[in-house]
Formats: sequence, C-alpha cells, structure tokens
Amino acid sequence: MTRAIAIVLLLTVAGPPGLAAAAGQAASDAPAQANPRPQPPASAPSRGIELGGYAMLGLINFTAADTFDVVVGSPLGSIIGGGARVGLPIGGLFVNIGAWRYRSSGTRVFMFEGEEFLLGIPLTVTITPLEVSGGWQFRFRRAPQFRPYVAGGWTSYGYQEVSDFATDAENVDERFGGYHLAGGAEFRVEQWIGVAWEVNWTSVPDAIGKGGVSAVFDETNLGGTSLRFKITIGR
Repeated sequence: MTRAIAIVLLLTVAGPPGLAAAAGQAASDAPAQANPRPQPPASAPSRGIELGGYAMLGLINFTAADTFDVVVGSPLGSIIGGGARVGLPIGGLFVNIGAWRYRSSGTRVFMFEGEEFLLGIPLTVTITPLEVSGGWQFRFRRAPQFRPYVAGGWTSYGYQEVSDFATDAENVDERFGGYHLAGGAEFRVEQWIGVAWEVNWTSVPDAIGKGGVSAVFDETNLGGTSLRFKITIGR
C-alpha cells in the first residue's frame, strides 16, 4: 500500500510522460527577446550642391522718380531677366547670379527755370544690371514646399541713352557699381519646378545728377525698388 501511494505521488509531480521534454523543446524554439535598449537615430544625409535657374518678370519704381517721369513719362517700368542659383551644402546658404533689362522710349528735354521744354528728339533708355548675390533660404519640415529667403550683394549697372541725330559724345553708355537687398519666398509646385515672389531694393549712388534733367531735380541715385515674379527650375 505504501509503495502504491509513492508511485502515485511521483507521477503527479513529474506530470504526463513527455511533458517536461516538450516544454523544454518549446522554450528552446522561442525567439530570443529583442534588445530593449533604444538605438540611436540614424544621422540625416548631408545636402550636396544644388543647381537651379530661373526666369523673371517684374516691375521697377526708380529712385530718380522726377527724372524718369520727365524723360520717359513714368518712374515705373517693366523688367525681364533670368539667372542661375547654386545651393551650397551649408544649411540654406546659396549664391545667385542674375541679370535683367529695362527699356523705355521718350524724348530729350531742356529744362529752364523749372520748366520742361520737349525737344522732339526721340530717346531710348536701356538699363542692364548684373547682380551677384549671397543669401539664406529657410526650410521647414512641416512645410517643405514653402521656402522663404533673404539675400544681398553687388550690382553692376549698365546705363544707356541713345537718341537720333546724336553724336557718340552726346549719347550715354556707362556702367556703375551699386548694391542690393532682396527678400522673398519660393513655393515648390513640383520637385523640380517652383514659383517665387521677391522684393528687391537697389542703390546705385552718384550715377546721375551731373547734368541734364537729373541735375535740375538733384537726383543722383539710379537704383530703385522692384517687385519680381520668378519661375524656378532645379532643386
């Protein structure tokens, strides 16, 4: 009797035959637990050099408002141009090289005691600046398509006055140095195409005012403020 009780107790503790072996096999087949320690985030890839270009249309209001109003009829005029931009792999830093042209027709004017006397001699004024700028473009993770920017740099201002029946000495063809500041925003329509609005202020001191109409009005700065619309191509 005592022997039978011992056998029953032994079977109860050990469980059914093969149960312990199956449990051991299941434990060995269980996948290893993943490492609970958080992994450091992968560093973002650095930006390389980005190349792009743009075409531009705009409207300029010249600082020498009285001079342009008398000679060509208005200090406002349309401009057209284009350029190239290189984005550097340093944050939002970029370099821009651009050029534009303004052209308007008027007449030569003789000023006497504050009065204007139109001479009836056709006159064409052409301005062709070259702009070299450095700037910074801001980029936001939540709005990657919206890219505001600021810029500034050097301006080489080409100025021409050509009229019929005038000699080379009477015509004007000179280039002056100045500087400019700009601010705007670009919106990416597609990955490689965008549109932008920009306000640009240019100063070209001591370019005019030595004679003629500009001397009468004591206007010496050939710069102005322009509003520009751009179509951009590139990254």
